[in-house]
Amino acid sequence: MSATWLIVNARWLVLYRRKQLLEIDEAGYVSMAVNDYQNAVRGGLSGWVTAIEWPGIQAPLTPALTSLQFFVTGPNVLAAFAVPLLAGLAVVLLTYAIAHRLAGPKLAWPALVLIATAPGLIVESRAYHFGAPAAAVTLAALYFLIRSQNLAKLGASLTFGVFLGLMPLTRTMTIAFIPALVLAGFVQAVVGEDRRRRLIHFAGALALAAGVAGLWLVPNGALVYRYLVGFGYGPQAAEYGTDSGVFNPVAWVARLRMLILEQYLPHVVVLCVGLALAIYVAIRRARANGFREFTRSAVRSPLFPLAVLVAEGLAAFASSRTNGNGFSLPLIPPMVLVALWGLYSAHVRLRRVLPYVVAIVGVVAVVPLVDLRLPTARPLLVDIPGLGLSKVADGRGVAQVYSGLGLDSMEPEPISPEDSLAWIASVDWASQMIIDNHALQGMTAFGFRDRLFNVNTVELAMLQKKGFGVAVTQIKPTEAGSTLADYQRWLTVYQDSLSGEASKACLLFTATGTQNEFLPVVDPPAMAQAAATTGFSSIAERTLPNGRIVTLWHRDQPTCRVGTP
Repeated sequence: MSATWLIVNARWLVLYRRKQLLEIDEAGYVSMAVNDYQNAVRGGLSGWVTAIEWPGIQAPLTPALTSLQFFVTGPNVLAAFAVPLLAGLAVVLLTYAIAHRLAGPKLAWPALVLIATAPGLIVESRAYHFGAPAAAVTLAALYFLIRSQNLAKLGASLTFGVFLGLMPLTRTMTIAFIPALVLAGFVQAVVGEDRRRRLIHFAGALALAAGVAGLWLVPNGALVYRYLVGFGYGPQAAEYGTDSGVFNPVAWVARLRMLILEQYLPHVVVLCVGLALAIYVAIRRARANGFREFTRSAVRSPLFPLAVLVAEGLAAFASSRTNGNGFSLPLIPPMVLVALWGLYSAHVRLRRVLPYVVAIVGVVAVVPLVDLRLPTARPLLVDIPGLGLSKVADGRGVAQVYSGLGLDSMEPEPISPEDSLAWIASVDWASQMIIDNHALQGMTAFGFRDRLFNVNTVELAMLQKKGFGVAVTQIKPTEAGSTLADYQRWLTVYQDSLSGEASKACLLFTATGTQNEFLPVVDPPAMAQAAATTGFSSIAERTLPNGRIVTLWHRDQPTCRVGTP
């Protein structure tokens, strides 16, 4: 089954991602990989390490692994998708392995089917995001914690520590899950016989985790902290809504909507019912066996770390407003395992029908995802009171969803291959304009936030063309503001922004309209007026495939004069 999963998804990538456009996050992450590779080519091992540890806020592991792969495949964008695809396969195999340790084949096979057909895992395994790698590393940490048998085995305990340290290097937001794994490991080490030896193993695991994570977090920790706090709880979090809080019912409803958006309704129903039944079974057993005996038995169980991670992880999500691609994915495998345990343990009749329920849910989810040109690939939505339109099935990937936003169409392929090439040509034009206007060592600003034509897609084009990147920055309305005066200040006054500074920019791209723009949108006439009143002159225009007209503005700066490389 795992081989079939790999072949089906690899085929989909070749058919629908080859020579296709990348959305903003994918372009940014692939740019990191190409930059790591180019620095390794020019500077060897030291150049590679320097590129990886260069100050930044994005976790380095996935691009670093991809850059090594590029020595075999070359810096090919399609080849880059091998890393998240193999990470998705690792999630499938690790879920099966953990389920087998929990209850043998009777739970392992339903778990394999449910996770292999999980829409969120499939979609993220077909996108160059950090979701699938983060889920794989988190699940590997869980697997080795469980395999350590309550920290009794030294080798498994230390391997748990290695993967625990790799979690923030795979995706920085997984820092939110580390307390759950540390708590679960500590409690399991304390409860039971030979406590001293277990605690020594636990301390060794923590020391190893700190050493691994510190390789990148020590030089970048301040930036990462500022980034995570700002986008999770600070002003930038306003882009994702205003509802948060563990004790806020509205926040939980918002998270449920997000879970349905990523995993689709059938899988979410199974997860929610299963988790509710798991809580019921736990309460029933506690009442039957006594709370103390139940607690002692539960802590020693391999289910304990999974349950702690699910509880703490969901609480962390409810407390934050941010909604990145695949943020919930590291929680899905443990949620699947705890939910199936609840369904299996609740009643013998549920145990008998469980394989059939899982099979039906799996078929409903996976058939639309096999091929975009199947009639089943169109999104299937239902309107649920209190939740609104909810996905039942959808055959589209990340690129198709992003490129279809703002279009009055539900076609699985919202833009044609020809239009995709036109987008790529537009991005290539922008990179050439930077070269032609001597801005390779200057700052280029983007006064709009299109999902397909932006700082990341242009940066990737530049890396592919020149072998090195350029300084680019893109306005963030939640930081800079949304009035003419705010735009003028953004273009003239130092902002201390994580996304770069526009005050010294010699080139500026603006655009008409707001189609396919991130929310909150930029006011196009006000931005153009701000450019005209802060020393910029219009020097070129180009119409994007979606009809937006991009204007390139130039302002005299020492770094962008003729003769500057």
